[in-house]
Amino acid sequence: MDLAPGARKVLADEVAQPFRQEIRDAVAKMEGGVGPKLVGFLGNNDPAARQYAEWTAKAFAADSLRFELREVEELALEDELEKANADPEVHGIMIYYPVFGQRPSFFGGSHDDYLRDTVSAYKDVEGLGHYYRKALYRNQRFVDKEGSRKCVLPCTPLAVIKTLEHLEVYDSSLPVGERMKGKTATVVNRS
Repeated sequence: MDLAPGARKVLADEVAQPFRQEIRDAVAKMEGGVGPKLVGFLGNNDPAARQYAEWTAKAFAADSLRFELREVEELALEDELEKANADPEVHGIMIYYPVFGQRPSFFGGSHDDYLRDTVSAYKDVEGLGHYYRKALYRNQRFVDKEGSRKCVLPCTPLAVIKTLEHLEVYDSSLPVGERMKGKTATVVNRS
């Protein structure tokens, strides 16, 4: 495939490698070399969601992290999320969407939107719940006043930023909001 002048195809592994190494190093320092546990919920028969769950399991195994896929009926998902929110052995929660698709919720929006907000902010690894959406909208980068605990950002926009930084296109020396000033980037993604 011919690329336009100045264009470059970037593979995710190239960008992710230093971050994955950082994770492996951190897990190796943990007691017993056992990493935190992510529970993924699959409440549908969507083949793409199942594939995503399988990729998650593979990546977690490669980085010595623990992953558990819980397949539940869609109507039982809310109760199962509450159990995982309260379980101290569960460090992160992820839902493989769509579950209800755009079916409306009594609480407003879609029922999938409601499920996103059901995940505890302490365990929301995707940054899709209300707390992190609000922080992203307000450009709030930390959850604490000291600036020591970063907000969780949704993975696709964060990956775009990390890729641009990797390519030295995203100028982190400029103020937030101006780091791409005068530049154009085209991102093609199958998410």
